[in-house]
Amino acid sequence: MTQQQQTVKRLRIVHPSTLVKPGVLTRWNPSVKLVTLFVASLALLMVWDPWRPAALWLGLVAVALTLGKVPWRWLALAHVPFIAFALGLFLVNVFTRDNGVLIGLALAGRTLAIGVASILFLCSTAPVELMRSLNQNLRLPAPITFAVLAGYQLLLDLPREWQTIRAAQLMRSGTGVQLSDGRAPKLRVREAGRLAFTVLIVALRRSERIATSLESRGFGLKPRTVYRPVRLRAVDVVAGVVVSLAAVAYCWPW
Repeated sequence: MTQQQQTVKRLRIVHPSTLVKPGVLTRWNPSVKLVTLFVASLALLMVWDPWRPAALWLGLVAVALTLGKVPWRWLALAHVPFIAFALGLFLVNVFTRDNGVLIGLALAGRTLAIGVASILFLCSTAPVELMRSLNQNLRLPAPITFAVLAGYQLLLDLPREWQTIRAAQLMRSGTGVQLSDGRAPKLRVREAGRLAFTVLIVALRRSERIATSLESRGFGLKPRTVYRPVRLRAVDVVAGVVVSLAAVAYCWPW
């Protein structure tokens, strides 16, 4: 494998659901799972003490590591943006409110709890299955679901497009994709700007072709048949109702 191929492989975007082995949560209907996450997130808005969000965060972390089978290193890395946002909320409330410490801790706890729930959802739900379920179970229009899937596939191909265009620019300039010592040439700021602009143009052209292709196939003009239907089982609905009611009961201001 060449250095360029290794770089492309290293830069490829991978969805979190590919990191997790199939389990109980992956078999849960994606639409019901999404609605349950939304209800639980709304229920957390009623909590203004820092203790319940902290306990919920610990419980969700335990679920993610056991039932969710999320790798602990990836779970810790995925916490970084949520921790940064939670820290910002805490500091803003500390410096702008009289009782800002408790309120800041409550808002930070909410952020971390919703963050872990979102990570758990992403790791247990394949994007293709989610779009198919939204289309079949929640009746989301086919043009929207197929457009989202096409955009997702386009996102996965962007690192490869970046590397291909970068290699073409280096060959055109006479530098080559590798130096004499085997290292890749450094990317300067000016070159990065030209490269990003080229990748953006390529992405826009591909998205235009995808939109034309979807329109030519008549998406949304009439009801469509499905090759692989997504089943909505009674156990999925019951699990969603139970988890939603438990979240509301836990977060209700008694």
